[in-house]
Amino acid sequence: MHRKPRGHLAGPCARRGAPLLIAVALLAACSSSPSPSTSTATTPATQASTDASQVVHKSAFDQLDRGWSLVATATGPQIAIHRSANGPVSKKIRKGAGPLAFLVTAQKGDWLKVHLPTRPNGATGWISVEEVTLSTTPYRLVVSMDEHRLDLIEKGVRVGHYPIGVGKSTTPTPPGEYYLTELIRPPNPEGGYGPYAFGLSAHSDTLTSYAGGPGQLGLHGTDQPGLIGRNVSHGCIRIANDVITQLAKTVPLGSPIVIQA
Repeated sequence: MHRKPRGHLAGPCARRGAPLLIAVALLAACSSSPSPSTSTATTPATQASTDASQVVHKSAFDQLDRGWSLVATATGPQIAIHRSANGPVSKKIRKGAGPLAFLVTAQKGDWLKVHLPTRPNGATGWISVEEVTLSTTPYRLVVSMDEHRLDLIEKGVRVGHYPIGVGKSTTPTPPGEYYLTELIRPPNPEGGYGPYAFGLSAHSDTLTSYAGGPGQLGLHGTDQPGLIGRNVSHGCIRIANDVITQLAKTVPLGSPIVIQA
């Protein structure tokens, strides 16, 4: 029995390119067409606010309750990534059309260690707490590729489980610990990406670039629900359209997603 997510608020990746400006880069590894059209732009989707996610104090990491995660959202157009707390700058990440969010893994005073939405998979860095706002999320997604199942965890308790599709053997979905980086709404809700698509901090291990994007993977809907439950995608995770709609309205950006083999 599959339960719908609580709160406000799979098959393969698309076989053909979708007409998305933002999604071309965001979900570049999801389409098998060599030249997706860019005639119609999509826009970041606005998530409904929930009672669970709330702005918190700068020292919130050490005060998190079990099952909660801390999310840092950049307040400016770009943010400096440091090699260590108060160490040298290694790179700067610019904000896109939507919020620039990070999953926090540790804190040292006014410095936050965060997962990065860049290659290599699992990359981390340090950012200043002065450049972000902090919020919490009680949600966590767990993907079991062997069982083709996505679990929705709320405050440490599984509240939903759903069938999914994952990458095929030549373009596998990479296991690891990631987070939700973007949420977009494709212009055609009945198209290959469904009504919503989350960008993940995960990138394909086999597609280093695709259609102008970096091979970033996503969690999105589908126009081929009959293929859910198989290993047939280019690395993205596909799920039923009604479920991705509920997740889009429930799970905030920055929430962790763990992909297990």
